[in-house]
Amino acid sequence: MTRNRLITLVGAVLIVAAVGLFVFFHLGSPEEAEADTVQTASVTVAPVTSHTIQDVVSIYGVVQADPAGAMTLAAPRAVIITRVLVRPGETVAAGQALIEVTNAPASDLAYKQATDAVAFAQADLARVQRLYNERLVASDQLGAAQKALADAQGVAASQASQGAGRASQTLTASQAAIVTSIPVAAGDHVAQDAPMMVLARAGAGVVRLGLEPGSGRIAAGQAVTLRPIAGGPAIASRISMIGRTVDPATKTLDGIAPLNGASLPIGAAVQGDIIMGAHNGLIIPRAAVVFDETGPHVFIVSAGKARRVFVEVGADQGDGIEIKGQVAAGAMVAVEGAYELQDGMALKVRGS
Repeated sequence: MTRNRLITLVGAVLIVAAVGLFVFFHLGSPEEAEADTVQTASVTVAPVTSHTIQDVVSIYGVVQADPAGAMTLAAPRAVIITRVLVRPGETVAAGQALIEVTNAPASDLAYKQATDAVAFAQADLARVQRLYNERLVASDQLGAAQKALADAQGVAASQASQGAGRASQTLTASQAAIVTSIPVAAGDHVAQDAPMMVLARAGAGVVRLGLEPGSGRIAAGQAVTLRPIAGGPAIASRISMIGRTVDPATKTLDGIAPLNGASLPIGAAVQGDIIMGAHNGLIIPRAAVVFDETGPHVFIVSAGKARRVFVEVGADQGDGIEIKGQVAAGAMVAVEGAYELQDGMALKVRGS
């Protein structure tokens, strides 16, 4: 072997050795490289706890005026609507102006006829009285004239009390109420006793709940907690009535629950919760349940690894949620970081 070839061979060996040392010290041993490929995750954990859970049936409905507290403002005579001073849904105070009206021509004519009848009866009574004083008529004729005057005066007074004879009249609320509907508008001609406005007495609202037919466990007198969907304090009430006619639109029975003085807008959506019983169940933090295309599941943390367990979820229980499945009370479940886990993944519990 020549000297040049020997030098070349030695150089190649040195280069290979240098590369090997670089790989060993900078990339680690094969065992270390394999260890680095094992996936790990950092999570927080919480225990599965056993509790007595109430069996709650939730039903939904809307606020409506209690028919027992409804009031209709009717036309006192034939009138023409001049101005409507309130809007549907508005809360009005006792004595507040609601609507302005003027007499329809028929009302003016009727009032004129009534006052003319009084004037005629007065003149006739005076005539009969003179004749009676002269003993030219009997007492029964005098009595008939007196009665005719009283009747004519009664008719005129009745019309006057209804506003007849006035150029205009403003009708007011008899008590605090909520305006539920106004079937008239300015310029309308309204007949006597026709409805001009419907009001609901303040504090007399009820919730109309939709009950599934055949839900026989729910009965009148049962306690129900009413929760406004838009938010607000819960209202304790009881089912006051369950209807026996199915609504053709919703296919439900009406369940009526009073608001007990609570003030909610007419038409507001409400959830009614009725406690039907109780059972023992398991509760975990809501964030511990993973919802994806495989179905709801949790990860049990044991021996530093995650074990996926599919579960059924129940109703929310405050900050937690009820679960059913192959899970035992006292087991630890991953909470924060659960959505990043895979079955069998190595774990590091934060704070441990």
